[in-house]
Amino acid sequence: MTTAATVIGHFPLILATGPGAGARNSIGIMLVTGMIIGSAFTLFVVPSIYVLVARTHRVVVAVEVDTGDTDVAELAAIAS
Repeated sequence: MTTAATVIGHFPLILATGPGAGARNSIGIMLVTGMIIGSAFTLFVVPSIYVLVARTHRVVVAVEVDTGDTDVAELAAIAS
């Protein structure tokens, strides 16, 4: 909604006529185009990259080990 309001608010700069209209038109085009491209990246590109990165991410699950009467040295020997 904020982007849409910004684009609509700057749209009159694109339609400006009269003295200095060339400068206003170019500024308006840059503002509107930049906001549209920024919104497209935010809505489509960033989530797509996140999905690609999240696919390769491994989930590490902690497992509780019941040691019972086992000594710490024995556990270290088993682990290695």
